[in-house]
Amino acid sequence: MFRSLIINSLTVLLLFSALTAFAAEGLVKPAGKKPIKILSDYMKYTGDDNVSRFTGNVIVTDGDMRVTSDSMDVYFDKQNNVKEIYAQGNVKIEKEGLLALSDKARLYAAEEKAVLMNNVRVWQGDNYLEGEKVTIYNQNNRIFVDRGSNKRVKIIIAPKEDKK
Repeated sequence: MFRSLIINSLTVLLLFSALTAFAAEGLVKPAGKKPIKILSDYMKYTGDDNVSRFTGNVIVTDGDMRVTSDSMDVYFDKQNNVKEIYAQGNVKIEKEGLLALSDKARLYAAEEKAVLMNNVRVWQGDNYLEGEKVTIYNQNNRIFVDRGSNKRVKIIIAPKEDKK
């Protein structure tokens, strides 16, 4: 029983290792990496606020990761480095066998933190996670899943196949 609990706990940690990777390696990353490609129907930059707003069929490609949403705000610091990204509406994140869906997502560069909000669903292979809010702290390798009102956190862990 105790051994099974430990194995299940380790499996949950492995399930979310790919999810934590996208927080730092995804949209928000250190300078010197390849550029991020953003496509949208419309873009507006407000220099006073250092904010770029992309609307209409937003598609962001960064290496093997792809993020889509209805709109996205990109906040810059005074040196024009990405500080924060806020995606809204039909947010979909795909990376290396990982699929995450939510209504909103906020990525913080300095904290290497990602917050997926409202109706969050995450698949990695046959494994599944569901909650109202998922917060990923990449620096500390921590994940918090909050339930919604009248809901509970749901995790499905598929058994590993035996290799013979």
